[in-house]
Amino acid sequence: MSDEIRVHVVTRKGKNFYLRYKDPVTGKRIEKNSGTTSKRKALRAAGEWQAELNQGVDDCGKVIHWSEFRRRYEQEHAQNLREKSAIDISTVLNVVEDVMKPDRLSRITTQWVTRFMNLRLQQGRAPSTVEGDLRQLKVGLNWAMRQGFIRSVPVFPRLKKARKAKQMKGRPITMEEYERMLRAVSKLPDRQQESIGYLLEGLWLSGLRIGEAMLLTWDKWSDGIRIDTSGEFTVLLIAAEDEKGGKDREYPITPDFEEFLLRTPEPEREGWVFRPVLHRGPTRRVDSVSKMLVRIGTMAQVKVDERASADGNRKVVFASAHDLRRAFGHRWAKRVMPLVLKELMRHESVTTTEKYYVGVQAQETARHLRETQTRGKKVNAEVNRPRSDSEKSPETP
Repeated sequence: MSDEIRVHVVTRKGKNFYLRYKDPVTGKRIEKNSGTTSKRKALRAAGEWQAELNQGVDDCGKVIHWSEFRRRYEQEHAQNLREKSAIDISTVLNVVEDVMKPDRLSRITTQWVTRFMNLRLQQGRAPSTVEGDLRQLKVGLNWAMRQGFIRSVPVFPRLKKARKAKQMKGRPITMEEYERMLRAVSKLPDRQQESIGYLLEGLWLSGLRIGEAMLLTWDKWSDGIRIDTSGEFTVLLIAAEDEKGGKDREYPITPDFEEFLLRTPEPEREGWVFRPVLHRGPTRRVDSVSKMLVRIGTMAQVKVDERASADGNRKVVFASAHDLRRAFGHRWAKRVMPLVLKELMRHESVTTTEKYYVGVQAQETARHLRETQTRGKKVNAEVNRPRSDSEKSPETP
C-alpha cells in the first residue's frame, strides 16, 4: 500500500521491549520481541525492521516500484499482444491501482491479493469479473518474477462461488423485447435513428460481438472483418489480430443476415458496414456505442438481470449488445447442431456453445413428454369410450 510502515517500541509485561506495526493491507497489528531490555537498542532494532519492511528489495538488490513494473510490463510485454489483450491488461492494472494503490511490487503478498479480491466483491463486482482481474494480475506477476523483479509469486486465493443453474450473466432477449428496443430508437434525435436502428438490426441477425460489428467492412483489402460475396454464399474473413482465437478464419453467416447485408446496393458497398452516429456525430468508439445500446435497453425497459450492488441493494441490469448476441445463439440453437452454432458464433470451444442448448434441451424434452402424455390420454379415452350398438362388431355365430 502507499502508506509507509511505522514500527514502534512498546512496553509489554516482562523485561524486554516489543516492536509493533500496523499491517497496511490487513489492518492487523504485528509485533515481536525486541530481545533487549535497553530502549536505545530496541529503537535501533525498530528502525532496522522498519527499513526492512519498507524496502522490499528484489534479488538484484533494487527496489522495484509498481509504476516501474507497470511501465516495463506494458512496453515490453503487452505491446506485443493483440490490441484488445493490451487494453484488457491496462484496464485491470488501472483497477488494481484504484483499489489498492500499490507502491512496491514486493509488498504484494497473498494477504494483499486476498484483500484486493474481497474489496472488488464488496464493490458489487460479479465473481467472474473478479476472477478475470486476479487472472490478469497473476499473469503480470509471473512476468515480473521471470524478469527478476520479485522472488516469487504469492499464492492466489480461490474464489468460492455458490453453485447455481445460471449459465450466463445476462439472458437472450425475446422478439417482443427486441421490437421494443427498435421502437425506443425512434425516441433518439433524428440524425441518430437510422444508423443506430441499422446497427441494432444487424446485431440481432448476425450474433456479432459489438467490437466485431464495428470492424465489419466491405473493403476486401482493408483491416477489419471483411465481407466476401465472391462465392456462392457470403462469408466473413477475419484476420488473426481481429479474431478472439488469434487465427485467420473464414466464417459462414445465416441466410437472414446475408439478406440484410445484400440490401445495400452494390455501388454503396464500401467502407464500414455500421457507421453509428451519437450525439457528437459519427464514432468508431466501441465503448461509446455499447453505452448507447444499454441506454436503448433501459429506455425499452428490457431487464436481463439483477445483481447485488455495493450498497447492499439490488441493481437492475438492462439489455446490452451482448444480449442481442445471446438471443441469436438461443434462436439458432433450436435449428442447428452445436458444431454448426459454434461456427456461426465464432466460439473457440464447443463447450461455450453448449451453454445455449441447456434450456433448449430442457424445453424440448418437456414438450416431448407433454405430447406423449396427451397422445396417451387420447388413446385411453378412445379405448374406454362407450360404444353405440352400430359401432359394436357383430357377434360371430
